[in-house]
Amino acid sequence: MTTVVENSWGWILNQKVAIEKLYQDVRDGDKRKTYRCREELFAVTRPHITVDYRGCDGDVHTEEDTVTMGTSVNQAQTQQESDHRKTKKRKRKQQTDLNAGEAAAMEYHKQIKPNLLLAYTSFQTLWRGSELFQDCPTDEVPVGKPWLDWGPGNCLADLCDLARITENQEPLILSKETSSEETDIFNRLVHVETDHSTVTSMLGGRYLLPARSSFLMSDISRMQPLVQGGTKFNFIVMDPPWENKSVKRAKRYASLSPRQLFQLPIPSLAAPGCLVVTWVTNRCQHMRFVREVLYPHWSVETVAAWHWLKVTRTGELVFPMDSPHKKPYETIILGRFVDQSGGLANSRSPVVPDVPKHKVICSVPCVLHSRKPPLDEVLQKYLPPTPICLELFARCLQPGWTSWGNEVIKFQHLDFYQEERATHDPD
Repeated sequence: MTTVVENSWGWILNQKVAIEKLYQDVRDGDKRKTYRCREELFAVTRPHITVDYRGCDGDVHTEEDTVTMGTSVNQAQTQQESDHRKTKKRKRKQQTDLNAGEAAAMEYHKQIKPNLLLAYTSFQTLWRGSELFQDCPTDEVPVGKPWLDWGPGNCLADLCDLARITENQEPLILSKETSSEETDIFNRLVHVETDHSTVTSMLGGRYLLPARSSFLMSDISRMQPLVQGGTKFNFIVMDPPWENKSVKRAKRYASLSPRQLFQLPIPSLAAPGCLVVTWVTNRCQHMRFVREVLYPHWSVETVAAWHWLKVTRTGELVFPMDSPHKKPYETIILGRFVDQSGGLANSRSPVVPDVPKHKVICSVPCVLHSRKPPLDEVLQKYLPPTPICLELFARCLQPGWTSWGNEVIKFQHLDFYQEERATHDPD
């Protein structure tokens, strides 16, 4: 099945298929297995919020209008009209009493909305002729949140926090002959030196490890093993845990303040001309910080701002474009590392095409929080032929990549996959 379909506006990406391609031939002891993502993880079959049936711009409601038991239809209609008038009053008040951040967000939305709608329209024609979007099986129930007992939960971040007091250790090599069941894997580089994806027991759980992948599981204060490894990367992608109110309320994970991101040793990790890609929330304050403060601090020159457009399995936007609650898109800021020995043009970086100023990536989002779609295939033409790649704040691994984070193997847990078939390995 196709993973990516491209047109002049950008790409439609099937993240589920992209993940499953990595696990077509997995070694688990003397067996060869195939794993698929659990179907529920991408069973986004309808929008989270739909446009209000009255057609009022900005008014939203959940998918089903309900009438309280014991209430007549006329009473319900009267109540709905009253609620609608109150909503309009609140909307007028919100539009006149916006704070500086809200006003900036509204202006940013107005600027990017036309191109996003044009891209979305072009994608609608494109995906009808592809296999990227399919109906969910009838026995699957769409979910908004995963079961809390899937995978290792939040224990990896907690264990990383405890491991801060331990000394850094020498790199660990995992091969077909070694097991890490009783091995300390924190604060050290772990290299998976196998030619096939493997199932490995670690930390009391079973994990899928992609071939030739490497990872460092530590918090942001213990990244020295990554720097000491001496590798210079051509592609660095990161999804920082930005501060925001919803994350703080839900307590999903510990966020970082923008200033804490200065601790990331990007200049020590980036090769000349390295493509640095940062996922950013839709807060203009964060976007300005990346462009005007963080990237210059790292000697990274901003070259483009792209967007990820999130849709359902049937191609509808997951939120209305003008929803006042959440938008159906996220921003990706791309930059090139400028070698301190000279300007970008004079640095000894590979000759690659210029990154377009704006593109759109369209996909069905995973219901797991912050599992972003992979970018390597869509960015391939803007990287050297065999790029050395690094993901920061990672929660999963990719073959041939190095990954760092305090939950770096979280989504590799077998709970997130289902075994499709197994055969005995003749070797």
